[in-house]
Amino acid sequence: MKCRIFYLFLLGFLLNQLPCFAQNRQIDSLQQRLALAKIDSNRVIIMDSIAYAYSLSQPAKGILVAQAAADLAQKIGYTDGLLKSLQFMANSYNNQGDYNRALEIFLKQLAFSEKSSNAYNMAFSLMNIGIIYTQQADYAKALPYYLKSDSIIKSNKITQLEYFSYQNLGDIYDRLNLNDSAYAYYSKAFEKANQKKDNYLIAASNIGLGNCLVKKANYAAGKQAYQIARIQLIQVKDDDLFCEATLNLAKLFLKTSQSDSALIMAWQIPIFAGKEKFPNRIKDQTAFLSDYYKSIHQNDSALYYLEQWNLISEAINSQEKVKLFQEKTFQEALRQETMEEEKKKQEEERAKQLQLLLMGIFIPLFFLITLFLSKRKVPAKLIKTLGIISLLLFFEYLTLLLHPVVADFTHHTPVLELLIFVCIAALLIPTHHRVEHWLLEKLTNAHSKQSAPGLKIKQSKLTIKNPDNEN
Repeated sequence: MKCRIFYLFLLGFLLNQLPCFAQNRQIDSLQQRLALAKIDSNRVIIMDSIAYAYSLSQPAKGILVAQAAADLAQKIGYTDGLLKSLQFMANSYNNQGDYNRALEIFLKQLAFSEKSSNAYNMAFSLMNIGIIYTQQADYAKALPYYLKSDSIIKSNKITQLEYFSYQNLGDIYDRLNLNDSAYAYYSKAFEKANQKKDNYLIAASNIGLGNCLVKKANYAAGKQAYQIARIQLIQVKDDDLFCEATLNLAKLFLKTSQSDSALIMAWQIPIFAGKEKFPNRIKDQTAFLSDYYKSIHQNDSALYYLEQWNLISEAINSQEKVKLFQEKTFQEALRQETMEEEKKKQEEERAKQLQLLLMGIFIPLFFLITLFLSKRKVPAKLIKTLGIISLLLFFEYLTLLLHPVVADFTHHTPVLELLIFVCIAALLIPTHHRVEHWLLEKLTNAHSKQSAPGLKIKQSKLTIKNPDNEN
């Protein structure tokens, strides 16, 4: 008997029901905001939103955006943003069936959570790691992570996660057939669910309690728990969990020799599971019907449902093969997206370096032109203006070169960047004035020397003329 594991990290994907065209509009809008955003926490938030928008239509691209968001968040020291980006990446890999990669990222998320001493994130990460191991049926490895998460939740009174911790611990002990421990934790989860007044959570706990009560041979209480869960699940429209509760109830009726009731329960499952919706539930139903008819010695019917079970199993295995193919296709798409993003970054970097190189060539060339004109007969004001522009270009270029160095040094912290640039300005502004005064003096002196000989010739001509006029 299996009760629902609470995949906390998958809940966000269930809420995204936007049509593709709406997602595209949303992505375009977010991309426009991203283009205007500064390199700060707000940029990380926008990138995470873009990654989320890509989650259903282009998951490979979504992972790349989330990775870029995680890199930026780590660079600027934005821990909450980093943890959310890692969360999205792990979710995406898990949805694509790449459990190893999902586990790797959750472990990375845990390391950052521990480094930041954030109790909530630590508990959340530990629980997700336990869930990954539970998905792989490695219950012995899952249990320590659940217990450690529960310990952090209790010691820090993280009430938001209490129910999920109790429910998952009840589930893992149920799977390990440690019935007393399972019952204790399911009871705690049931109490928390009632406090929340959430019928879905109450129903999930009721199924767990029903499992434990049946194992204790308390069939009447187990039956009641399953029946209450079924009513609540109809209200919240959870067909998958409804099928689980119904099958458990059918097995209980068969165990207590209520064959007709067992058969009625079993035939309700296809109504809610359908052929394509929950194939594993149909598979469980055919296995039950085969056992049922075998128990009443109707071997032909038992064989028929056994054959149906085999057919459904083959179909599910075929779906698993398709899923494996899709996973490999996804990995290739991710590789191509990574290469494309890397190529784009290299092109942007080359364009930036080329611009800096051209500016580095232009500024000395502009100064040489100014120096050349200072030795020619041009207005002195023009020489002064060109000299000032040359200096302004040089000092602004120097600031442009220093900015990325300062940003990396301060991890893009605006306050520290401001303080450092104030200090740099305190040094550069007086230097700028002194250099400006010295340079303009040199340029104007050179210009004066070039203009002076012409004046002397004119004066000498006037001096020679005066005696002749007197004669």
